[in-house]
Amino acid sequence: MGSVTTYDASGGRRYRKPDHSQTDKRGFRTRRDAELFLASVEVAKNSGRYIDPTRARVSIGDWMNKWVETRTDLRRSTFDRLEGVVRLHIVPSLGAIAIGDMTRFDAQLWASKLTATQSPDSVRKIVNLLPAGLQLAVDDGRRPVNAAVRLNLPRQSKSHKKFLTHEQVAALAEAVEAKPAGEGFGLLILVLAYTGLRWGELSGLRMCDLDFRR
Repeated sequence: MGSVTTYDASGGRRYRKPDHSQTDKRGFRTRRDAELFLASVEVAKNSGRYIDPTRARVSIGDWMNKWVETRTDLRRSTFDRLEGVVRLHIVPSLGAIAIGDMTRFDAQLWASKLTATQSPDSVRKIVNLLPAGLQLAVDDGRRPVNAAVRLNLPRQSKSHKKFLTHEQVAALAEAVEAKPAGEGFGLLILVLAYTGLRWGELSGLRMCDLDFRR
């Protein structure tokens, strides 16, 4: 349990943390003020919401960089994307804020400003990294709650896919085949249209891969 002690400067009161180490929380004018603060800390401890202020001083920039370093479970391409988002979009705007001072308004304002330069889909991909990193801070006892969850984000754009008819596929294949040096490419159009192969799969297809009996 924490404690209240008196120090020399005009009878001021200083608070010691529950682990009995000294804290910067000092300067209470009366013992009652100090005891009320101590009581609030004990309530936070008992409810699991106590946060040591000294552990919440790390900046958002430093914390997010450390969080990226822990993501050894990701593929290299995904890791590089996370590192780029933190470096280009999070650190410049939020990097100097102490992790304990980060508010929901700070996170929402940052997310809203991204809409001026990013598409709705890109905003969501960028913003989703912040709550992921802050959740580790919550789990590590550096924040009581995650300030970046359930932010108001722009609606994702819906893509409208257009599908060709059989006649249109045939006309496209014939037009491609008729072009100079287009011989054989009409067949590629038909294979793509009727097998559902992606281009990378088609380009890797070889004669030995085909089972003509089946």
